Amino acid sequence: MKTKYILCCALGLTLMSTSCNDFLQEDPKGQLTPNTFFSTQDELDMATYALYQKICYLQNNTNPTIPGWQGDDLTTNPGSNKQAYAEVDAFRSTDTNKGVEAAWSTSYTAIKAANYIILNCEKTPTTQDEINIAMGQAKYWRAVNYFMLVRRWGKVPLVLDTEVNYDRALASEEEVYNQIVSDLKDCVSILPTSYSTSPRSFEGANVYITKQAAQATLAAVYMAMAGWPLNQSQYYASAAEQAKAVIDGVNAGTYEYILEPEYKHVYAPSHNYTNETVVGISYNRSFTWDGDSQMTDSHLFESLGGWGDGWGEIKYWKEFPEGPRKDATYNPKILAGNKAGGELLDWWDPTIPEQHPMFCAFTIAEDGGDYDYTKPANTSWMTNSHRHRLIRYSEVLLWYAEAQARAEGTPNAMAYDCVNRVRERAGLDNLPAGMNGTTFADAVMKEHGYEVAGYWVALVTRRDDLLRMDKLQEVFEIRKANAPVEVAPGVMKKETIEIPASQSWQGERSIYLPYPSTDKQYNPNLTR
Repeated sequence: MKTKYILCCALGLTLMSTSCNDFLQEDPKGQLTPNTFFSTQDELDMATYALYQKICYLQNNTNPTIPGWQGDDLTTNPGSNKQAYAEVDAFRSTDTNKGVEAAWSTSYTAIKAANYIILNCEKTPTTQDEINIAMGQAKYWRAVNYFMLVRRWGKVPLVLDTEVNYDRALASEEEVYNQIVSDLKDCVSILPTSYSTSPRSFEGANVYITKQAAQATLAAVYMAMAGWPLNQSQYYASAAEQAKAVIDGVNAGTYEYILEPEYKHVYAPSHNYTNETVVGISYNRSFTWDGDSQMTDSHLFESLGGWGDGWGEIKYWKEFPEGPRKDATYNPKILAGNKAGGELLDWWDPTIPEQHPMFCAFTIAEDGGDYDYTKPANTSWMTNSHRHRLIRYSEVLLWYAEAQARAEGTPNAMAYDCVNRVRERAGLDNLPAGMNGTTFADAVMKEHGYEVAGYWVALVTRRDDLLRMDKLQEVFEIRKANAPVEVAPGVMKKETIEIPASQSWQGERSIYLPYPSTDKQYNPNLTR
């Protein structure tokens, strides 16, 4: 009871959003303040748990992840209740889009919770190690949320305090990235490499952020800085350095990460706390922050009893290399009616209304176990404890390989080894020797896209890779042309969502999301 009471108090400190309208309506009467709260280790822990509850809100449903639908791996139903997804998919999102609103508000809510800890945790009468752990969790998640914001909106308000400010100016992309790097470097310097007690550690996996998790994230951030819009290519060397530090730590036995031997276990419930996960959001009712992921039905088609939020784009599915990775990413066949004994059909069978490939990373068996596409999928559980894999070790291997090749112009032996380990698990041959740096790096980036296809909760989605390489306009033009794809001999299919001929590419206005209408009412600086 004491624990739950303290958590409620901590939530009172952090629940308010940083949206301007929410700041305006805050009523401080009866609230705990930092001066009266951070007075014991229990209270410091509860403030951190409250932060983690906000982190769960970042992805507990698909709304905040809708920006990922710009990627060429994802599309959706143009009708039903999927208009918000379809708007982003067609590069014409509005400022009232529920995904725009949710992605913005959940990130700033998490940032505010992080700021409370950063500004106040050092006054707690506890050990320096404990202060460092709390500070590190807060700085890490503040950095990650700004990493999401800057790639979705570009210039955003840089909030590093908890004050009400109606007129926060927009920080440039470079200013935001510099703050992200500063926070992550602090995490690397102060965080431990492992934890031993729940909820910091669970089932052999580190739930709290570690030094090596921050290093891996820095690699992703440096890669983004090397590409569009900053185009500061010198950061590829920094990305390779950080990724190599993680890989070296694994090879030395210092860091815990692995590659699952079989790709089918990457997202499987039986391997929920796999140490292939470098950074995860842990939805688990046994934790003090008590959360569940609502993604269970998000991949399963509506015609089969699911929600069908994200369909596979036909062209991407067609080009996806055959093998165990593809079979674990998409349903090889569709079970008619999602019923035992039903016929196994190709997705283009005339009886399948969606007429698109179906992803299956979030899908579970009827009993909650590992999904088998030949048997019915669970449609009765809206939520489950799926641990969202924001970064996996396979991605760190690929980030090193790509960044090293782009930095030095020629892939080295370690780069080849890293990408070929990922390809071997996917059932593919090694990349040919003697590739030039650009060709090799482009091939590695494709591998990363296949590793995260349809997994819109990844920290670096297919959309984010395309953004970095300034290729979203190419996606737009391909979608606009909507050329038929031969999915089987004599069977041609086109995308359901079409971009009208009258719609033209608008540069940053097409790439970045509009600022949400709710906040634009209060902050005149939210203009593009």
